[in-house]
Amino acid sequence: MTTSRDETQNEASEEQLAVTVPLKVLGIATAYAAILSYLERRFPIKPDHIWAEVAGGVLISLVPVALIARKSRQLDWRVYEGTIWRSFIASGTPIILWQIGEAVLRQMELLNYTTARELQRPDAYAYDTTPLAHRSGERARGGNSLS
Repeated sequence: MTTSRDETQNEASEEQLAVTVPLKVLGIATAYAAILSYLERRFPIKPDHIWAEVAGGVLISLVPVALIARKSRQLDWRVYEGTIWRSFIASGTPIILWQIGEAVLRQMELLNYTTARELQRPDAYAYDTTPLAHRSGERARGGNSLS
């Protein structure tokens, strides 16, 4: 029994959709997370541009699958849907890991900050000559919180 050229091409495109596309998406999403990390450290893009980050992630997930699916002549919807799910998982993994790493770094910075504050001697505050009224923002304005 011989297989036709269309069947062979269809099997190859299904294999490409199942394995190759999610791997490509994983690589693109990793680069995307690295670029976003650089941009967030360099420029104040949060919270105003979160919508752009999400839209970019969705495009990274869907566009490669759509481009490969367009090339295949006959594609089962189940294969296409499975590839979409694998693509979303592949693109979300590096971004989620990046955000977990960012949260760990923020936690470490907070611990370092609080540890540095706790290491100051308590008597360092004993001879502070600043009146209490000038230490808090509300009292420094004369007690009127509306002005």
